Amino acid sequence: MPYSFWNAARLAADAPPTYCGKQPAAIMGWGGIRIFSDAVDLRALCAHYAQAFAQASCGQCMPCSFGSKELAGRLSVLCAGNASQSDLDTIRSLADSIAQSSMCQIGQTTPLALIHVIDTFSAVLLEPVRPSDSPLKHDSILTAPCMQACPMHLDIPRYVEEVKMGRFSKALDVICAKLPLPGVVGRVCTRPCESNCRRTLLDEPVQIKHLKRFVADQAHEADYTPAYTPVEKKSLPVAVVGAGPAGLTCAHFLARQGYPVTIFETLPEPGGMAAVGIPDYRLPRAVLRREIAQIQKLGVAIHYHKTLGIDFTIEDLEQQGFKAVFLAMGCHCHKKLGIEGEDKNYEGFIPGVFFLRFANLGEETPKGKKLVVIGGGNVAIDSARMGFRLGFEEVHVVYRRTRAEMPADHVEVRDAMAEGVQFHFLTAPNRIVGENGRVKGLECSRMELGEPDASGRRRPVAVPDSGFFIDADVLVPTVGQESDFGCLTNLPGVEITKHGTVIIDQTFMSHKAGVFAGGDCVTGPDMLIRACAQGRLGGQHIHEFLSSGQSMPFPEQHYESFLAELKVFDAKEKMEIPGGVPRMPVRHEDAELRKHDFREVDLGFTPAEARKEASRCLRCYRLVMVSYPA
Repeated sequence: MPYSFWNAARLAADAPPTYCGKQPAAIMGWGGIRIFSDAVDLRALCAHYAQAFAQASCGQCMPCSFGSKELAGRLSVLCAGNASQSDLDTIRSLADSIAQSSMCQIGQTTPLALIHVIDTFSAVLLEPVRPSDSPLKHDSILTAPCMQACPMHLDIPRYVEEVKMGRFSKALDVICAKLPLPGVVGRVCTRPCESNCRRTLLDEPVQIKHLKRFVADQAHEADYTPAYTPVEKKSLPVAVVGAGPAGLTCAHFLARQGYPVTIFETLPEPGGMAAVGIPDYRLPRAVLRREIAQIQKLGVAIHYHKTLGIDFTIEDLEQQGFKAVFLAMGCHCHKKLGIEGEDKNYEGFIPGVFFLRFANLGEETPKGKKLVVIGGGNVAIDSARMGFRLGFEEVHVVYRRTRAEMPADHVEVRDAMAEGVQFHFLTAPNRIVGENGRVKGLECSRMELGEPDASGRRRPVAVPDSGFFIDADVLVPTVGQESDFGCLTNLPGVEITKHGTVIIDQTFMSHKAGVFAGGDCVTGPDMLIRACAQGRLGGQHIHEFLSSGQSMPFPEQHYESFLAELKVFDAKEKMEIPGGVPRMPVRHEDAELRKHDFREVDLGFTPAEARKEASRCLRCYRLVMVSYPA
């Protein structure tokens, strides 16, 4: 007798989202309840759900903290079959009181499904107890719109709450339970969490990224570092190839499990693209180095100027006694423009990844008065803003679509414009022009937007007879990055795609046993926080592999697609609470002063500002329970 109720009818009874590779028998959560199998015992389902509610309650308000436990106890009695209609009325009244008086969304939304069941199916709840011949497993998941959007699934409402209460060190403990680079991510993350913040439906999203940075900076000032539980040291060494965010995070979690970890890095310093691809005015080198130093204090060793395929091979690592390998090479190679003049080796022509790398490492870069950058991503904006700091008098960005279609972070675009970068939208390069072996300029065409292409953005179409010329001393193309094919094709047993990325299974293992991979060498160029997320999961899977000889996908990996189908964030939700509380603005260095040096642009929050911003959080926790065949 399947029955259902779920907001916006998101779940089709004939096609429920799979969980752990199985079709759920029932789903119960913030949006209601859906039952897909006659084998479900409604009383047992409600009792398990109430127990999960009691465990999820944060305990900070009386109605939810004590009410949820009382609710769980009364539903256990109901499950035993010794309840009356009066008992149901009491349970309903208690659930309604919790929903009406709780301070956050755990208490406000979780009881609603129970209320619906009692109102609609009281007769079923009072039927005699019958033994079940189809035992079910019950898993509960606590999430939030921001948590689900974060690739790391950080407990954002919790650490924001700790900031609100002034408990900054506890906030860092929450973050560092999953993320060892809070100061780095708190500066350069592209903020997918803020796009799914329910506060957006009222006024503006909470400044989650800047609160993370504040917590990391406060901890540094207070000389506070999280204390990790000591573990017994293991004699199973692990090699990590690449000291970027994915490799560092993997090494961090392996070291916390007691493994001796050695990282092999091709660059002269750690950090990967975070070190050589992000300018110091956005990510000060001191911040990156001190957080990496904390990872090294766990016993992680880093060997520099070591390139896979040149200085060592996977077989070499195996012969040296490493029991597992984690590949975490970034995408340090550039994609070509595909236009005339690109292969002429003109002086003054330098791809963005190398332009930023040389500048960040203090090496020589092409000089001149006018810099022209081609592209619309974050590398393009970083290269453009770097131009002024390297002494260029004019900086231009050529992009073939409009500002609305730019993949670059809109905050970075805004800051670039404030610093005087000139943007040429709906402009496409046709030919690089040189003279006497040096770049002279760029032949371009005006564009207009046509139908959407595979990316979902409207395809740029050339306007006939619209050619024009932009003179330049230095040209920097930034139209994409890719892995080093030469490195990847020299890995016997490790299969790669035609795009130059490593093929892995759900446990992050490649086709070669004991060789795992994560980060950009698996996903292609992607956000830094996703690289960290894959590094953490990769490290955990390596631990399982070395402990038991095998590894299975973790529950949180099953949650991914399941919660995606439930759509934790509803952009059309009608909020019934007042808004009008704008976010706390982030203070900046003056644009005309900062553009000539590498001082950090964003000044961050003061403690008072951070606590005020944190108080805007609605604590939008969502509890869902899924029942499925054992």
